[in-house]
Amino acid sequence: MAKFPSQNILWYETPSVGTNTTAVGNVSLPKDLSLWNRRGYASTTRKGVPLVFRCRVDYYLQDTDGVGVSAAVGSDFASTLHIEGAQNNWVMRNAAVKFHAAREAMFKKAGIRKADRGAYSHEIRYNYDGAGESWLTSVDASGAAMTGGTWDPSSLSYGSDGGFQLGLVGNGDDEESNAFTGAYLQIGHSYLLSRVNQQADTNLQAEEGPAHHSVLKDMLSEGNIADNTDDVTATARGEQDNPPYEVLDLSDSGDVSHDITEPCLLGTALASLGSGYGSTVVDVPFGILRMSARNHDAAGTSVTTTGSVCITVLDVYEMQG
Repeated sequence: MAKFPSQNILWYETPSVGTNTTAVGNVSLPKDLSLWNRRGYASTTRKGVPLVFRCRVDYYLQDTDGVGVSAAVGSDFASTLHIEGAQNNWVMRNAAVKFHAAREAMFKKAGIRKADRGAYSHEIRYNYDGAGESWLTSVDASGAAMTGGTWDPSSLSYGSDGGFQLGLVGNGDDEESNAFTGAYLQIGHSYLLSRVNQQADTNLQAEEGPAHHSVLKDMLSEGNIADNTDDVTATARGEQDNPPYEVLDLSDSGDVSHDITEPCLLGTALASLGSGYGSTVVDVPFGILRMSARNHDAAGTSVTTTGSVCITVLDVYEMQG
């Protein structure tokens, strides 16, 4: 990754927010940091290790011109900004590293040198939850969207497939086929399909033994010292031997909906009339997030508001997993 951004404050304006959930939009911090700092920023290192962006998110009930709530609302009025993103775990870390290696192998097999590639093609540009992602554009001091440059998502080719893109959440296309021709893969699910998965029962070899009653077992335990030996044996066999996470059922071909594809709630910011804003600190894997907002008003006025979001990048570090 390039040096820590000197321009680390990014502003976004929200659409009209009502009592129903309003999609504010998807944000790519690498994209907008590249725009403002006039250098290339990425979601990963040059080796494909995901970067996590620690940010303070301030949600204001006013836009960048200072225009806020203009209609009468109840004294309990508040608005919530909901922030979600990819999971921060070893699966996503390994998936990103492996796909980085696969992409480099793809270019190598095609005889394409690094000198033949774009100047900003060192790392994969990920989508949020689908191919052809659209992103919010940060605004300047007057609230006008920055012009920016071109942000092409990375495209990979496999077999007869003409090209597919990679994303962080959501259900990807079915790849359990020798004729994959999809347009989008979720990297965590795809990685788990590529490796030997943990069995649902981790002590299969002990299912047929030891016996419930054994002279040797009694001798080693100085006789039948407990009346519930059978229960203890059964507990040792069946308790806490299953993984505390979802194990993929590879026999269920075509099932692309799993825990690993679900977004993670990174944080929420509650803005009330009293303060005029709400704030939270979030860690954003890959620097990619989705925001939505919703107003709450017990008075039932159903007023719509516009606001703004300020994202301040505090730190950037490699995902540990």
